[in-house]
Amino acid sequence: MVTGKTIGVAAAVTAAVAGLGYIAYFDYKRRHDRKFRRKLMRDRKKVEKKADNVSSTSPESVNEIAIELLNKVAKDKLPASPEEKEQFFMAQVSKGETMCGAGPSAYSSAACHFYQALKVYPNPVELVMIYEKTTPPEVFKLVMTMMAQEVRQKQLRYFDVFPSKDKNVQIKDENKKDDAEKSKGKTKAKKPSPAGSDSGNDVVIPNRALFSTKSVDEGEIVFEEEAVVSTLLPRAQNGQFCNHCMKSIPNAEPRSEEKAASEPADKEGNEEPSANEGSEEEEGGKDTAELEDEFKDASENSVAADSEKADEPKETKAVSGNEFECDKCHEAVYCSEKCRQDAYDAYHQFLCTKSDNAEAQKFADLVKESHELAPILIAKFFGILVDREKKKELARVLGGLNGSNSASEADVDEYTTWEHLECMRYLELVPLNTDIEMLKMLGELMSSSVPGLSEFVTGERYTMLKGKLDYNAYAVHNSQNADVPAETEATHVSDTIRDDHSASPVGISLYLISSHITHSCDPNVQIVFPENTSKAALKALKPIAQGDELHVSFVDTSLDVQTRQKLLKNSYRFTCECDKCEADLAV
Repeated sequence: MVTGKTIGVAAAVTAAVAGLGYIAYFDYKRRHDRKFRRKLMRDRKKVEKKADNVSSTSPESVNEIAIELLNKVAKDKLPASPEEKEQFFMAQVSKGETMCGAGPSAYSSAACHFYQALKVYPNPVELVMIYEKTTPPEVFKLVMTMMAQEVRQKQLRYFDVFPSKDKNVQIKDENKKDDAEKSKGKTKAKKPSPAGSDSGNDVVIPNRALFSTKSVDEGEIVFEEEAVVSTLLPRAQNGQFCNHCMKSIPNAEPRSEEKAASEPADKEGNEEPSANEGSEEEEGGKDTAELEDEFKDASENSVAADSEKADEPKETKAVSGNEFECDKCHEAVYCSEKCRQDAYDAYHQFLCTKSDNAEAQKFADLVKESHELAPILIAKFFGILVDREKKKELARVLGGLNGSNSASEADVDEYTTWEHLECMRYLELVPLNTDIEMLKMLGELMSSSVPGLSEFVTGERYTMLKGKLDYNAYAVHNSQNADVPAETEATHVSDTIRDDHSASPVGISLYLISSHITHSCDPNVQIVFPENTSKAALKALKPIAQGDELHVSFVDTSLDVQTRQKLLKNSYRFTCECDKCEADLAV
C-alpha cells in the first residue's frame, strides 16, 4: 500500500526534477540582474517576516493567524464515511508534511492541513501527542492555537443554539453588560465570599440565567431533561432503588450492607460483559505509514466494537422477579436489564468493587471515608462522556444522528458533554488532601479504557469539576414518596446539593439546562420527577409570562430568613436579595 509518507517523498522529488531547468535561470539572474536581486531581497524579507509571525511568542499575533486560518478551512466540508475520512486524513497529513518541508513560509499552510487531519482522526489526543513530537514547534503551536480558537468561537455561539427551541427556554448571558454597570455592583458574576471564609471560594463565570420563551400556566411543565450524571445517596443504596435511573423497585426488600457483601459472586457464566482490552503502549514518534494503520484500527475499534457489543447475547440475573443486580459485586441493583447494561457500558465496568481492577475497591473505600459523592460522580461522568461520544459516532456511521435531521438538534450535538459542562458556573474551591489520592485512583481505574485521561484531568480540572457539581447538582426526589431511610452519621455526605426539601431525596443529579436556573426564596418553577426516575421536569408554580426569568429554590423556603441567608452564603457564596428575603428582613 502506498503510504502518505511515500506520496510526500515522491511529490518532493517530482517538484525538484521539474525545477532543475528554472534553477539555472534563477542563478544567472541572481548574479547579473540588479533589479532581480532587489526583488529577491524584498521577497526574502516578506518570507522572514511571515515566519517571525508564526514563531512569535506574542499570543496576539498567533491568535490572529489562527483565526485567519480557521476562517479559511471553515469553508471545507469534512467527509462523513470511515473510508472517506481515512482518505482525507492521509491526504491532509501528506500535504502538511510537504508544507513543513517547504520551510517557515509554508508553516501556516502546513498547520491548516494538520488541523484538518485532526478533525477526522478517531483519537485526537493521540494525534496531538504525535504532532508534538514530529512537527516543527511553530506548526504545532499554530495547530494548538487553532484548536483553542475553535473552542472559543463555539463557546461564543453556544447560547444561540442551546437549549434547543423545543425546550421553551433561553439562556441569556448577562456578562455582556458594560463595564460601568459592572462597576456599580449590579452584576452577580462573582459574589463576595462569606465572612471568615477563604477569599478564593467565589462563584466563577457568568451571570447567566434561564428565561421562558412562551407563556406558561401554573402547573404546566416547561420542559423535561435527562440527567448528565447521577448517583444514589448512600442511605438509598439499600436495594430499593435502581442504581442507574433511581426508580424505586416494586416489592424490593431493604438489603443491609453486610448481606450484600456476604453474597458470593457467580463465576459460572452470569458475569458482566468484559470491558474492552487496553491498547498496547507504544514508545516514540510514529510515521505516516503507522498513522494509516492506526486510523483504521481506531475507527474499527470505536465503531465496529460498539456495534458488535449491541448484538451480543447478555445473561442476566433477576432477583425476586423485579430487580437486576451486578453479577460480580451484588451491590449495584437495577430496575431492568437495560439499566444494568447501560450502567455497565458507561461506568460500572470501572467502579465494580469485584472487577479485575483492585483499585475499584480502594476507590470505593476512600469515597466512603470522605463522605463525598463528587469523586463517584466525576468517575461516572468521564465514563458516560466517552460512552456517549462513541454512540454518537456509531449513530452517524449507521445513518444519521439518532434518526434526526433537525438543524437545531444538529447544532446542539456539535457540542460534547464536556463543552456543555464548561459553560456552567462553578465554585472556586481549595483542593483537599484527599483530592490528590482520588485523582490518582481515578486515573488507575479508567486510563486503560479512557486514553489520555490522566493527562487531561489535572488537579486543577478535578477541583473545577467538584466546584461545578457543588454549585449545580440537584437532589432527586422520589415521586411515589417511597420510604427513604433517614440519614445517619455513616451515610452523611458533605456535598452541596440544590434541595427545596419538598420530599426525601434519593440521589443527586446534574442537568445541562436546569443548572442555569437561578435561585429565589419565592420561586416560580420547581424541579419535579414525574417518572419516578432521575429524569427532571420543570413545573410552573405560578403563571409565567414570555420573557420572565425562571427561579427555583436552592434551599427549604419554609426556613426563617436568617437560616436561608446563612445556608446560601455558606454553600453558594451569595446573599439572596429576592422580594421574600427583603420582606422577611423588613419585619
